[in-house]
Amino acid sequence: MNVRRLQKIKGGSYIISLPSDWVRKMKLDVKSGLKVYEVYDGLKIRPPVKPNLEKVIELGDLETTKYLIVTYYMQGLDRIVVKSGSVIPLEVKKELRELQLQCYGLEVESESFDSITFRVNVNLNGNLIESMKQFITKIENILNDVELLLGNFTNEMREDLLARISILNKDYRLLIRMIAVGVQRDDEINFQLYPKDVILFAIAMRDLGRFITHLMFFLREIKREELESMASNFKTLREIFILAVNMFLTEDLSPMGKIREGFRNLEKGAPKNEAGKELVRMGSYCIAMMDNAVNKSVRLYDFSSFATSS
Repeated sequence: MNVRRLQKIKGGSYIISLPSDWVRKMKLDVKSGLKVYEVYDGLKIRPPVKPNLEKVIELGDLETTKYLIVTYYMQGLDRIVVKSGSVIPLEVKKELRELQLQCYGLEVESESFDSITFRVNVNLNGNLIESMKQFITKIENILNDVELLLGNFTNEMREDLLARISILNKDYRLLIRMIAVGVQRDDEINFQLYPKDVILFAIAMRDLGRFITHLMFFLREIKREELESMASNFKTLREIFILAVNMFLTEDLSPMGKIREGFRNLEKGAPKNEAGKELVRMGSYCIAMMDNAVNKSVRLYDFSSFATSS
């Protein structure tokens, strides 16, 4: 570790020397400009390198191509080009265009016989905590309505819930994009969070994404004759979900015992049919959120006093 002293110069500013090895490695000289900006735990200095925000995909298997487009969207690319060695069939282009319905801000910029280009046009904010809270609130609202469904089942209510989960998946992809951009382009979007926390937010989003996937499977599997056996178990699931996500946000670890006990009851009491198995799988992601909360509560450095004073 190399510790360097601050020096004060005329006018009240401060300077610090840079290691000559680093300057040479980055191919800099005395006329080079550097980006200097604040992050949660200090200042970051780096050359003003332009990010590579475009990716070209050679059209092969359609499902693989669709998967890559959505993944590149989530990882922060602004322009995605799909190219083919021949004319792209109309039905293939139709499926590719429909990806616009799955990702906020994903738009078809241009087309030709053998290509289709997507542009991402969406604003991202830097308040990751508030965005996560809003996402969790939407999940909780859906869980409340699933309880109503179990008490008074109609296919119309089930279809409404499945449609809302589909929209929730769009929110999920946008949040993953926000995290990916904030980590890679932190001079543009700065979460002002402890670095390890950002990693844990990404892990928590993955677990919440899997939770809502299994919630979707549960809704598809549930049958009228299973409603009575599901109601109390689903209530248990909803309760431990709320405890686990609040534990992650607040870092109050006191609900750990209740979450573990609730999951044990779920494992014992859930029916052994497909819908019951989905309940237990959702419960396992509540345990994962509890683990994320415990990990998030441990920090080796405390920069909170500096963050507050600034």
